[in-house]
Amino acid sequence: MTNFAPGAVLGVPVWLAVCALVALSCILALVGFCAGTVLRRADQRDLPQALLGLSHVISAMCGLLPWGKPTPPPALPEQAPSEAEPPAAPTVVLVREQPAVPVVLPRDPR
Repeated sequence: MTNFAPGAVLGVPVWLAVCALVALSCILALVGFCAGTVLRRADQRDLPQALLGLSHVISAMCGLLPWGKPTPPPALPEQAPSEAEPPAAPTVVLVREQPAVPVVLPRDPR
């Protein structure tokens, strides 16, 4: 068994371990506060969208951890359009052998 220094926990100085625990508990408290606020204010019918948004926030907060890599959260569900768009009108291109004479139109005096 390895002998550690008297002021160390698993080879890490005690002050560094305490600072890491304080930082991690602050991040955990921040995530819990955000989740509680969102879930308290969300309507029951909007809960799936609220939870999806909360997953985006928690994924972004993972970047605060030293080993955390924010993962791309799931995409928002697309809503089906209520009515289909009409098809685009065909494009008409006129080609002339000779260029047209430029026309200058006077401004309306109003």
